[in-house]
Amino acid sequence: MYSPFGGGKTPRTLRILRWLYHLPNFIKLTWRLFWDPRVPIYRKAILVVFELIAIAFAVAYFVYPLDFDFLPIVGKIDDLLIGIFLIVFPGAWLFIKLSPEPIVLEHVERISKGH
Repeated sequence: MYSPFGGGKTPRTLRILRWLYHLPNFIKLTWRLFWDPRVPIYRKAILVVFELIAIAFAVAYFVYPLDFDFLPIVGKIDDLLIGIFLIVFPGAWLFIKLSPEPIVLEHVERISKGH
């Protein structure tokens, strides 16, 4: 991807901002695929299992939290970042990747059109 900053690579902060921009659509896609009857139940089980693991991680984090308060901005939102990037994202990503491609593309198209 072209970057005005040179080097031919997009800077990490821009990639993160782009990912955060698309996060609501990613969540919509996960939600729609989960409730779509055409997606096999054993594929939906992947998401459920990962969410159960996420609950276990959340409890463990509550008992022994990792705090990054020494960092200016990250210290204020570290709990949110850990929840999104380390707990929820991998399960949803794997669920989408293993869902039938034509169904995923259909939902992506509907989301991009605002439906």
